[in-house]
Amino acid sequence: MKTQRDTAPDVLRGFALLGILVVNIQFMGLNSDQGARGEWTQGFANGAATLLIAALFTGKFYLLFSFLFGYSSSYVIRNDRANRPRWIKRCIVLIVFGALHFTFLWHGDIIFLYGLFGLLLTFFFFRAEKTLKIWFRIIFSTSTIFIVLIGALTFISEFLLEEDLGTSTVSTLDEILQGGTFLESIPARLEVWLLSISAGIFLQGGLAFAAFLLGVRLARSSFLSSPLDKAANLKLMKKGLFLGLPIQIIAAVILLRNEQAAEPSESIYLISLFVSFVTAPLLSMFYVGLIRKLVEERPRLVLWMKPAGKMSLTIYISQSVITSLIFGPWGLGLFQDLQTWQVFILAFGIWLLLSYFAAQWLKRFEQGPLEKLVSSLTRNR
Repeated sequence: MKTQRDTAPDVLRGFALLGILVVNIQFMGLNSDQGARGEWTQGFANGAATLLIAALFTGKFYLLFSFLFGYSSSYVIRNDRANRPRWIKRCIVLIVFGALHFTFLWHGDIIFLYGLFGLLLTFFFFRAEKTLKIWFRIIFSTSTIFIVLIGALTFISEFLLEEDLGTSTVSTLDEILQGGTFLESIPARLEVWLLSISAGIFLQGGLAFAAFLLGVRLARSSFLSSPLDKAANLKLMKKGLFLGLPIQIIAAVILLRNEQAAEPSESIYLISLFVSFVTAPLLSMFYVGLIRKLVEERPRLVLWMKPAGKMSLTIYISQSVITSLIFGPWGLGLFQDLQTWQVFILAFGIWLLLSYFAAQWLKRFEQGPLEKLVSSLTRNR
């Protein structure tokens, strides 16, 4: 007997796919390891796009996606220890998918890390509520303190010790994306991935795993299921909006003004980025509350995002396939030919196109193609 699938998680996941693409596309189309920095922030249109990306998207949607990953684990485990082997198999499959993804398509892949962290999450499924709360606080606090310390050290190094923290030179992958072949891009992409994986774990790893734990804990109380506690949800939205948004805007303005300066400071860039990441959960909370409110009270405004969320793995990989064909020289060859504001708008177009594709696909099939494959590889025999 099939259980009723909750609507809010799928809508939230479909919405999160937009934010993830908006952040990723600047690294896909402008600069493979720096994104929208320096020359890509100059001018009103590019500056406005950079500001919006930094204030509203960077660091917020990967947390939302991470929360949903932990929350959705309950649909696999179903409070039954016998389902842990299925979860482990699922994580191993994600690791394989992620390795293929960052090798052939996108060096900023998150599936690989989700698979690894998902294996670690296995040890927390049947822990007491108090234990989950304690570990959430430990991991979140430790990650935050570590990020703050690194930010302080970069400031000291640049302004007190007067060390040059200049940005890296043009990567090999950038050169290949301007005129190389697909096969040549593979080792270059792996090189960028290896260099960026440590930074990704440092900035996102601890906070993402904390979001996993929060998702596991809130799934026990069916947090995203109906009916909605309107008073509690409104409180969540107000806290996220009135505390989170001003901090994000201030950090984004500092980042933008620094990037547009004649001699930008690397430490100021990093500190503004770190502040954005550490306080991102506040705005992510607002997004969760807003989508939940709309699902309950104005479903027609958001239910069209549900199909994309229901087949999020397929859509996530499809985003990389499409952007590879748009920016790679084996496709349209538009790498570094578009401006920041143009790739910002392009991200919305790709997301809407794939959302429409998901809706049409699910009219004929119960699952997305990659979801079907994962299901067939991991279901209990």
